[in-house]
Amino acid sequence: MTVHLSLNCIINKIKIMKTLYTLLFSILISVSLDAQVFESKQDLSVGTQNAFAMDHPDAEKKMVEDALDDAIKAYGKVKRNRKAKEWNCAECKIPTISSSPISISYKVEEGKGQVTSYLFFDNGTEFLSSDNSDKAAAIEKLNMDIFYDVKKRVISKELENEEEGLKDFNKDLSKLEKKNKDLHNDIEDYKEKIRKAEKEIEQNLQSQEDKKIEIEQQKNKVTGITDKLNNVGRGK
Repeated sequence: MTVHLSLNCIINKIKIMKTLYTLLFSILISVSLDAQVFESKQDLSVGTQNAFAMDHPDAEKKMVEDALDDAIKAYGKVKRNRKAKEWNCAECKIPTISSSPISISYKVEEGKGQVTSYLFFDNGTEFLSSDNSDKAAAIEKLNMDIFYDVKKRVISKELENEEEGLKDFNKDLSKLEKKNKDLHNDIEDYKEKIRKAEKEIEQNLQSQEDKKIEIEQQKNKVTGITDKLNNVGRGK
């Protein structure tokens, strides 16, 4: 009964895990409601400048850094300033943002339950802001592309963790199934032992009866010899 209940429990958990996969990917449909690009004055190695920022809920710092690297490297060579903890693409070619190469810097900061990314756009004369309305839409699109990339990485990590959980459940189920089979085999072994024991009991009872007869016969022999011994010399 315990094994049967455990099997049902594991199977139900597996069904829940499969449903969770669908829910995880459906999150992508609604994330745009929470995604928002905002501007913030942030410190760079060249001073405090205007940045286009985005919060990335549940993300790891490395995820956001990798997403930024992939996005910006598509437009030019990126160098890292480890001391300042920032990255820079000195000559990024993004026609939708600037007709000539533009310097893009970026950095990330870890917060509670989220990571924030900061992108700085230097066209050589100023750091772009929402005042540059002809560029703002393209900058927001770039940020949103990065946001969705990070979100996919977050969900992929969640999916990876849940898949590991599913593997563990499957392993547990396999162990329970094997245990169930072993128990059934044990029952068959016990049944065979009982059948064998019952046959041996019958043989034992018969052997007892045979032995009783032998004992009775032996008693008669002992009595006869005893009488013979007692009668020695009495006939004289």
